[in-house]
Order: sequence, then structure tokens, then C-alpha cells
Amino acid sequence: MAITDDIKKLLGGSSDDRLEVIEKRTRERLLLILGSDLKEVPSELEYIVLDVSLKRFNRIGQEGMQSYSQEGLSMTFSESDFDEYANEIESWQKSKEAEGDKKIGRFRVY
Repeated sequence: MAITDDIKKLLGGSSDDRLEVIEKRTRERLLLILGSDLKEVPSELEYIVLDVSLKRFNRIGQEGMQSYSQEGLSMTFSESDFDEYANEIESWQKSKEAEGDKKIGRFRVY
């Protein structure tokens, strides 16, 4: 029922209800993109949750559109809301891999 409840909130809920659902779904998607066993979005990447949530909130009612034009105003939407953060996400992932490598020591027995 959680998905149905989320849809109802997005379609007819208050702004707070909508923001709650959007933030929750944005966090879930970012964790999936990060591709690890993380339970929470790392604090270094919280700004992505904020930015993407704001974009998604402002786009309510225009989901699925690739572009929109009206009286000289034209907007184009990315395929994925996370596309513009791909470099930052990749850099974060590499830094975590590098940290993991530092924890692995090597030694030789003579």
C-alpha cells in the first residue's frame, strides 16, 4: 500500500506531503545509484537530494515530459534527474574505493 499512498499524496496531498514523498523517493534512488550496502545517503551527497527533490517538486504535473514550451518559455528536462551529478557521484565512489584500499595492508614474510 505504500506506493498507492505515495501516489495519493503526490496527486492530492499538501505541499509538505508531496515534499515528503519526493525526498523519500529521491533518497531511495540515489542509494540505488550509489550501488552499495549504504542505509543512508552520505552527508557529502545530501546536496544532491536537495537539488533533485526541488527539481522534482517543481515539475509536478509535468512528469514524463522531455520538453515544454509556452509563449516563448521553453524548458527541457533531463532523461534522469541525477545525470548532472554523475561526475560527483563517480568521484565520491572512487574516493570510497580508495579509502577501502588504504585499509587493506600488505606484508611479506621472509
